Amino acid sequence: MDKAAFLSVVSIFSQMTAKDLERIAEHARVQEFKEGELIIKEGERDNRLFVVVSGRVEAVKRLGQRDEKILGAFGPRAYFGEMAMIDDMPRSASVVATEQTRVLCLEQLDLRKKMAECPGMALELLQTLSRRIRAAEKFIVNNLGSFLPICANCKKIREKDGSWIPIEAYISDRSETEFSHGICPECAKKLYPEFYTEA
Repeated sequence: MDKAAFLSVVSIFSQMTAKDLERIAEHARVQEFKEGELIIKEGERDNRLFVVVSGRVEAVKRLGQRDEKILGAFGPRAYFGEMAMIDDMPRSASVVATEQTRVLCLEQLDLRKKMAECPGMALELLQTLSRRIRAAEKFIVNNLGSFLPICANCKKIREKDGSWIPIEAYISDRSETEFSHGICPECAKKLYPEFYTEA
């Protein structure tokens, strides 16, 4: 397959030059997974980014346990595994092929360097993070209630006994939610203005 041509229609790489795509394609290898086969294991550390060529995969929290939870599904041209490349943290979920699946695996991609070279890539990742944050906000309202007394400055939540605790602790105490931290588009514009240009 023409790896560079395929990557050019994947959202995270779509604004890159043909030359950059060729360079990235050099580090990409095609892998096949059977139905039920594990692609990423929760808790492990690695630096791989995956793009689905064909088939379908699911991201699963606590795979194989009684409280297993499916977080989402990915089909052709979707990418996954990018968060561990950004925050250097262990994998937050497992990813399993739900049918015969073919992926492009990028093992040596310096994602941070590529974002500096291609602001469009950074913007795509920020939009992905923003969608995840919106989903988390919806979950919070649906599971924790629509009214929370929160400090306008430090964002701590006031408990019924009058004490104040971090929002992460408040939510973790009341749900099975775990946190990974991203950055919203508005803050990104302030903190990383080099990734944004006026139209």
